[in-house]
Amino acid sequence: MEKPKVNVVLATYNGERFLKRQLDSIVSQTYENIDIYIRDDGSKDNTVAFIEKYIKENAKGRRIVLLDNGGVNLRCPQSFYEILRRCDKGDYYSFCDQDDEWYPEKIAWAVERLEQEDKNEILLYYTACDYYTDKGEFIRRSPKQKEKLELSDVIYYTPGSGFTMVINEKARQELLLQVKLGKELHDRWLIRGAVCFGKVLYDERSSATHIRHEEAVTSGDAGTGNLIKYFIQQEILGPGAKEDKKSLQYFYHTFENNLSMEQKKELSVFTRDRFSLLNWFRKVFYPKRLRTRTPGEIALRILFVLGRI
Repeated sequence: MEKPKVNVVLATYNGERFLKRQLDSIVSQTYENIDIYIRDDGSKDNTVAFIEKYIKENAKGRRIVLLDNGGVNLRCPQSFYEILRRCDKGDYYSFCDQDDEWYPEKIAWAVERLEQEDKNEILLYYTACDYYTDKGEFIRRSPKQKEKLELSDVIYYTPGSGFTMVINEKARQELLLQVKLGKELHDRWLIRGAVCFGKVLYDERSSATHIRHEEAVTSGDAGTGNLIKYFIQQEILGPGAKEDKKSLQYFYHTFENNLSMEQKKELSVFTRDRFSLLNWFRKVFYPKRLRTRTPGEIALRILFVLGRI
């Protein structure tokens, strides 16, 4: 009996110097039934030429499909979504950044766990991961997540990184293909959708390494002092939190007819634009934690007090 098909979804952009290590780790997976779909988003370097050569010389029997991008730059996450629209139907879909390096059993672990669940349910599996600098220095392992996520855990925080996530066909259909997608990053959109309408499966094993480039280091990699500075610049003084609220509003309106009354009530606290003293009080004194790190949680509460979001 053939094992379930896993489609690896890889969006590239100016990634020539990272791709060999990434692709080597995919074609070397212990799991056999994998197809790899790549869409380049208009790279200015030799990324496309490298991929074409790799397909001819290094694929190790794997099916690797380089999609024609039509000369269109879609940017993230739309490039991922375009691949998911155009790839052949699979049982599962695994997201891949161009500068990851997967551990050999990454896909095998995912399929083993997902196959224990009802395929007629929206499923999202994700794991821990290890972060390194582009000089090969270890930064950290991702923090351990809850076994069972609540809606409050995915309103202003993303517990898992996209490159560790694997979704099933039901999730692809109902969370991606059958709705009009916004600009929110795919990992936050998908994990929030899975919490609301399906099941999230967390594996505390680390399945991949991810390079944090100096210009792309996020708040999650910063020490407390730099983290406070990040939130002041990006959210209290900058547009970051307002953009997150817009994305949350878009999610709410997209799935409004599918949300339970309890979910609508909880999300409406954070999505309303019209000011009311009662709703301001509910946000400021919301009883559940919305972010795992204290500076981020404090930044949100300040924004609530100021009425910025």
